[in-house]
Amino acid sequence: MGSPTVGLYLLDDHKPSLFYSKQEPEGFIREYSDEFDKYDPLLAYIFEKGRPVDGSTVVGSSGWQHCNNFQLLRRWGFKHCMAGPLLVEDRVVGVVYTANGGETGPYRPQAVDSMDILCRAGSLALTTMVETGRLDGAPIGWISQSSVASRRERTIGGAHALNQLPARSREVALLVCRGQSNKQIARALGISAYTVKDHVGKLCQRLHAHNRTELVQRLLTTH
Repeated sequence: MGSPTVGLYLLDDHKPSLFYSKQEPEGFIREYSDEFDKYDPLLAYIFEKGRPVDGSTVVGSSGWQHCNNFQLLRRWGFKHCMAGPLLVEDRVVGVVYTANGGETGPYRPQAVDSMDILCRAGSLALTTMVETGRLDGAPIGWISQSSVASRRERTIGGAHALNQLPARSREVALLVCRGQSNKQIARALGISAYTVKDHVGKLCQRLHAHNRTELVQRLLTTH
């Protein structure tokens, strides 16, 4: 997307909490948190529309250089920003922000499309992490009891699919659902990583999954 600076926020009661950042100037994230503690037009747009957007689109190209977002960006050597939503169960639970120095001008539609693809992939990954329990106990407000209950119901429903598998394939499938790598599964079961890879490939074929993440979803949701 042509943006060296990236920030990943997870939402706690609609307030962005920084989870990961890359190549951000020292103090920039802190100033953003202080200045936009109550309202950020990009975040408001994402909550309403549920899709990525760049700053100049939110406020209009003529008003961009007069808004608070631009003033903050300019103080830290940037000129443009873009944000996209991360979704779990159709609920906005996180935001991906990018910023650039404007060398190539405002974000083009192709960059917004790339952000959309990135956010879809991130949403799928977060959903899988919730469903497989990898975020249980995390201090994130949006992981509600209903989300946990929903995950448990899906896991119970998916037990039927697991029970229909041969014994070794079922063992591999369970460890895949727990997020273990092929090497970890191989060590746990005393088989080679190549054998694990073969099992995973056959599981994907059996459940018509295109990749490992989709396989986990099929295993957990197939009745």
